Amino acid sequence: MKIKRLNSALALAITLACGSAHAAPLLIKAALDVAPPNGWAGVEGGTTGGSQAKADQIYQVSNQQQLLDALKAGGDDNKIIQLTGLIDVADGHPYQSAEDQKARSIVKIPSNTTLIGAGKNAGLVHGSLLLSEVQNVIIRNLTIESPVDVAPKFEDGDGWNAEWDGMTVTGSQHVWIDHVTFTDGSFTDKNYGKKDGWEYVQHDGMLDIKRGSDFVTVSYSVFRQHDKTMLIGHSDKNAEQDAGKLHVTLHHNLFDRTVQRTPRVRFGRIHAYNNAFVGDKTAAEYPYLYSFGIGKEGGVLSEANAFEIANLPDQCQLVKEYKGSLFKDTGSMVNGQPFALPASCQYDAHLSAPGYVYRIEAVGNVKQDVMKHAGAGKV
Repeated sequence: MKIKRLNSALALAITLACGSAHAAPLLIKAALDVAPPNGWAGVEGGTTGGSQAKADQIYQVSNQQQLLDALKAGGDDNKIIQLTGLIDVADGHPYQSAEDQKARSIVKIPSNTTLIGAGKNAGLVHGSLLLSEVQNVIIRNLTIESPVDVAPKFEDGDGWNAEWDGMTVTGSQHVWIDHVTFTDGSFTDKNYGKKDGWEYVQHDGMLDIKRGSDFVTVSYSVFRQHDKTMLIGHSDKNAEQDAGKLHVTLHHNLFDRTVQRTPRVRFGRIHAYNNAFVGDKTAAEYPYLYSFGIGKEGGVLSEANAFEIANLPDQCQLVKEYKGSLFKDTGSMVNGQPFALPASCQYDAHLSAPGYVYRIEAVGNVKQDVMKHAGAGKV
């Protein structure tokens, strides 16, 4: 009978758990996964996260303090942090001001880390994950509820704007975000009030990828009920950091009643394949605006995506031009019809294929597959 050799980290964790007073937690199998080669996170050396962690750098956490302690331990050494249940980053103490929220709500992820939910109900509320100037990070199997800004700032001509995103990837390379559910949760846009005659907006983005970040894959994740969903690229003036970077793959994700920015991109090259987009132009809450926003020098290669957008006047409204012109679609379907932009909204289709091997799923199967497999709790 052949015996399969376990990954060294897993074998050591099991040994310690069975025979040591200082036992490491038993690893869930998915904590050892590395980014597959079907997206940008899997190339140029790949993304392994903390998969090679030693036993003393494997953690199981169930509250805010345990999470923060595990993240700090060992600096950038390989580490695996397994979340059990829902963690309140505010630790039961609501934020009292902008300064208080800034000081307590940001959860900084170090390099060479795998942060993963160890069950179906693991996640974070009242906090923002920050990957800043780090390398080689995996975030999986978590539900992240959009933080609510307690003190939005007013901008002349634009109204109230919130500060905090569910997750921000800035100045970081080799990141795999997989089976994560981003949601506005119980505080949806209908909870906004009015202040000084303007809507008091308390949500910013769900996921921002910016400031020279590169080699990122977002897969089998759910983005549910949100306005400004995903921004890739910091600003039109940030070419020095962003030009030639921001290679991001989006595949097998569900964008469910998201208004816009799925994604909005500047400078980067986005490969979006086999994603499902569900929305309604006339919805009372979260009315669909567009999916792909093409910003300055940004480009999106779209392949075999499935769009179900009720009350869509024409396909021009799937793509919005923000000083950018690079967009190409192959094989997508819109409300049962082939994706075909009218002559009134054509784009420059000179986009190269990505530098990795991937398999395109038949577009007719995409929504069913994504609905079944995407999101937290389905690893």
